[in-house]
Amino acid sequence: MFPKRSKLTPSANDIELKRKKDIVITAYSPLGSPARPWAKAEDPHLMEESKIKSVAQRCRKTPAQILIRYQIDRGVVFIPKLVNKSRIEEKFNVFDFSQEAKEMEVIDSLDCNGRLILISTMKDSPDYPFDAEF
Repeated sequence: MFPKRSKLTPSANDIELKRKKDIVITAYSPLGSPARPWAKAEDPHLMEESKIKSVAQRCRKTPAQILIRYQIDRGVVFIPKLVNKSRIEEKFNVFDFSQEAKEMEVIDSLDCNGRLILISTMKDSPDYPFDAEF
């Protein structure tokens, strides 16, 4: 009933391979989940990141729109938190521009070498992926 488990650790960096195999990548909290209650003061805040703000200014968009468009341009499904009507409208207003390769590279260069969202309730599951090296 379930697919056989692989001994290989998946990597977010092999998106092209996943596309060839028809595997859909989902970005959970693509805006960095800035209001998460367990956030530490030193955690990165994507929408406050100067590189993101710079790209947003050049594109005349908000940092949230830049981060959403980044996922669209990469072919990644995303799940942003949408509760406020004006923010919903803002986040859907991302189809009137595209980012150039240099802007994509700027965003690609951001790496906090960590995870912002951990699903600790699944910690004992054999499928828990967050202990994997990356």
